[in-house]
Amino acid sequence: MEYPDLENLDEDGYTQLRFNSRNNTRISIVSEKGIYIYMILCCISSLAFICCVLGILCLVILVTAVVLVPRVTIWRSNSGSNPLKNGNFPSRNKENHSQPTQSSLEESVTPTKAIKTTGDLSSPCPPNWIIYEKSCYLFSTSLNSWDGSKRQCSQLDSNLLKIDSSKELRFILKQVSSQPDNSFWIGLSRTQTDGPWLWEDGSTFSSNLFQIRTTATQENSSPNCVWIHISIIYDQLCSVPSYSICEKKFSM
Repeated sequence: MEYPDLENLDEDGYTQLRFNSRNNTRISIVSEKGIYIYMILCCISSLAFICCVLGILCLVILVTAVVLVPRVTIWRSNSGSNPLKNGNFPSRNKENHSQPTQSSLEESVTPTKAIKTTGDLSSPCPPNWIIYEKSCYLFSTSLNSWDGSKRQCSQLDSNLLKIDSSKELRFILKQVSSQPDNSFWIGLSRTQTDGPWLWEDGSTFSSNLFQIRTTATQENSSPNCVWIHISIIYDQLCSVPSYSICEKKFSM
């Protein structure tokens, strides 16, 4: 067996060997710290990227909300609403005080699936009026107060609608229900809040035919006229502009 030279095992040589060992340990420690630091930096970079993406998404959502919310609000305010849910009725345009001609009134009718006259000489009703049983009906599309609607019907040799039977009521409700945003005056009113309901011809209203729902409030304490909205009949202030239904009887 060969032994190392004793001259190489002096104190300086031993010190040199220990010094090299310590350097190797330091290099190992530094390498591990570098890996840790690199991993930390990678994590920080990843978190920064995620935060940046989330920030962009939040900004996009905020901008979208700012742009869309006013439009949705405007759409809801302009769309029709059910009066039973919020106590309000469809908005009305300003009352038209000008006196329309008879031809313009007869042309202002709502679309309907019922039989409509076309001006045939054999027809008992004027053009564009709807025939049902022994009556002609005109669903006006011009807004007016109850009194104004009454005058319009009178100009056409007719009266505001008078409902005489449950069969006629079903027919009218079917026509009106196709227009959920509109209300229609009928020929039912009273002279005072606690007075009886009377038809335009002076006959007394019978509650056995239908019920009148009240809209009376502290601000609206005198709803003395009646209109139909969808399939429900309400009392209402006579001055509120609305559409109307004219009726004229004919003999077969």
